[in-house]
Amino acid sequence: MRAVREAAAVFGQLPRPHRIGLAVCSTLVLAATLWQPSSYLGHDLSPRVEVGIPSSGRELLSERNSEPLGAVVENNDPAFAIPADELEQQLTQNAQRNHRHTIASGDTLGGVFGQYGLPLADMYQMLEAEPSLQRLGVGQRLAWTVDQDGRVENLSVRRNAKFTDHYERVADGEYRHHRAEEAGELKPVRLSGRVSGSFYNSALAAGLTPNQIQELVQALQWRFDFGRQARRGDQFAVTVEQEFIDGRAVGRGEVKSLLYLNGNREIFVSRAQNGQFYDEEGNSLNRALRRYPTAQRFRISSPFNPHRKHPITGRVSPHNGTDFATPIGTPVLSAGDGVVVKAQKHPLAGNYVVVKHGREYVTRYLHLHRMLVKPGEHVKMGQRIALSGNTGRSTGPHLHYELIKKNRPVDAMKVPLPKAAPVPSGDIVEYGKIAREEKQVLQQALSS
Repeated sequence: MRAVREAAAVFGQLPRPHRIGLAVCSTLVLAATLWQPSSYLGHDLSPRVEVGIPSSGRELLSERNSEPLGAVVENNDPAFAIPADELEQQLTQNAQRNHRHTIASGDTLGGVFGQYGLPLADMYQMLEAEPSLQRLGVGQRLAWTVDQDGRVENLSVRRNAKFTDHYERVADGEYRHHRAEEAGELKPVRLSGRVSGSFYNSALAAGLTPNQIQELVQALQWRFDFGRQARRGDQFAVTVEQEFIDGRAVGRGEVKSLLYLNGNREIFVSRAQNGQFYDEEGNSLNRALRRYPTAQRFRISSPFNPHRKHPITGRVSPHNGTDFATPIGTPVLSAGDGVVVKAQKHPLAGNYVVVKHGREYVTRYLHLHRMLVKPGEHVKMGQRIALSGNTGRSTGPHLHYELIKKNRPVDAMKVPLPKAAPVPSGDIVEYGKIAREEKQVLQQALSS
């Protein structure tokens, strides 16, 4: 009671406004403590109504008519492995896979890296080493090699007949730049030999390097298969253009021409000013590839993107092909002449077909409804090989199309494709004169 009397005395000494405010607050606190809400929830509420969200308002993690993110068919999946003959095994073990690109009008450095699926991080590192790399001129030639992880090991830009810029990867992923000047004199060197075992070993014994052998094998892949058609006793002569300084050869040189005698068959090829090989009459050695694997154009539902990342996990989920939103049953056409090496099923790819075009290109066709060819069949460009479908891991009917060049996926919609075009009309007269003279010299080298 004493405490109450003391509290009342203190309360009575407060100013009148304070006493009123304190009384109001105490009343509200007491009312809130004693109040109990009525229990009516759930009795008079209307039933729940679901409201649909239109698909246009949702952001999908995977494109429609494509593959789900994360369902990636790796380029080195054993199911897609193509058996290699002895020659291919020897070249894989001993020769670098040299990739080349000639700059055309409108090409940019970033565009070239995108076409061939090269890491953009490597490009930026090269630009830090020498910013002039991005200044590319029409007709300049790029050459590069990559390691097993797809990183660029070295890249060269042939600026003109005298200067070439070189970028070489060193420690910590950085690149070192240097400009090479051809200060010496270019002279032709003739090498000749006879096949006594395999062509590869015989060419090595004659003085050719693994890279030079690989270049000849690829140049003649549609005219003569050195792995299957070379025979013991065949003769060959090669002209290599080498640089000499003070009478001493420097570097390995570039192959300029080849004469090969296979029984009664004579095969001659020569390199033109544009860097391509042609026969004596100036005809192309290539077989063309078509850009699209269908007779009509369909919407691209997912483009080539080897650097694609999963939006949630951040993990790189590469898309190594081009997806076309084709209705089920659309005829699928072979991109070029070749041999069917795979026609089977895969958990992710569904029904798929793989066609090998010579020794440089491979095409893949995934998620098919029906396969119309079998392994071992020879097909022509434009021939029906399958019907498109929606098999395997897929978000809707589509055709997944891949173009593999020198064992690396490239952008089939942008990368330059081989064309069966002859020597340009403005160069044909000069080419024909040089080719005839070169052939006579090689014939003499074989007869001596």
